Amino acid sequence: MKKFLTALLIVGNLFSASTVNAEIKIYEGVGEYLMSDFETFDVAQQRAKQRAEQSACEQAGVYVESRTEVVNAQVERDEILTMTSGILKIVDVQFKREFIDDNTTRVRAIIKAKIDSDDINKWLSKSFGERTSLVEQNEQLRRANAEQDKQIAELKKQLINVKTQQDRERITQRFAAEDKIFLSNKKYEEGLIPLQKGDYRRAEDLFTQAIELNPNNALAYGIRGTMHYNVKDYKRAIADFNRAVELDPNWIQMHLLIGYSYYGLNDYGMAIASLSKVINMAKNFSFDRKYGLTGHQLIATAYYNRGIIHKALGEYDKAQADFARARRFN
Repeated sequence: MKKFLTALLIVGNLFSASTVNAEIKIYEGVGEYLMSDFETFDVAQQRAKQRAEQSACEQAGVYVESRTEVVNAQVERDEILTMTSGILKIVDVQFKREFIDDNTTRVRAIIKAKIDSDDINKWLSKSFGERTSLVEQNEQLRRANAEQDKQIAELKKQLINVKTQQDRERITQRFAAEDKIFLSNKKYEEGLIPLQKGDYRRAEDLFTQAIELNPNNALAYGIRGTMHYNVKDYKRAIADFNRAVELDPNWIQMHLLIGYSYYGLNDYGMAIASLSKVINMAKNFSFDRKYGLTGHQLIATAYYNRGIIHKALGEYDKAQADFARARRFN
């Protein structure tokens, strides 16, 4: 039943990276954030630190890319960024602040981080499915962070027109809400690190914290549900997947996983219904990095797995028809 190609966290070694001499590189990243008097200093520090991490990650990515060329591994740019962010270890953080005017404070974060070339080899030893899944999750997080930055920039524009106490309270509440979204995304990002290392208990705890900070964090529900699925805790997986699609109805892979989970519970009727929904949704679906597959690939995957269910039910004509449709689409 595990035909699905991208969202499952499948651990396994398809190849071993060529070994070269171990090497450790140190990088310094600097990030700044302009804090308004409507924001908290602690969160402003975290925002500056995030930008410093991005700076260090971009620098380290050049080295990581050259290192993968040394071991003759074909790695795309988005995977380089994912790999680098996953193996970059922060060893020191310092903060500075400067008062610009009565309403603005510049918060600066300076970090030192290191890259161990052995960690690059460990990454390259992951299965293609796991690496693809981690890249997808990193891309989702990147888009979520970009949307958050956009919302904060819009709020700061609104500060110009703040005149009444009611306006101040409204803006303060909006900043507080955006801070929770930001901190939730940070917990999600932190969870990806132990996830890459196979520390699933720690990863699940961080994803749960992300949900507690922002109950509307669809990404955290989706990945936590996937972890439940991988240990065959199908009921909890379905609960998380359903919540994810409530928040993001177009997250089509969640419907696939709902179908797989019902199959794991031997509820073939619900499994067929979920896979049929994927087929109908994917007809007008074009490629998107969030989902990792084209519409045709999604349809083929759903038909193939629906065919397996029909076969398990002894409905061989329906099974053969679905297998034929799967071949036609992929």
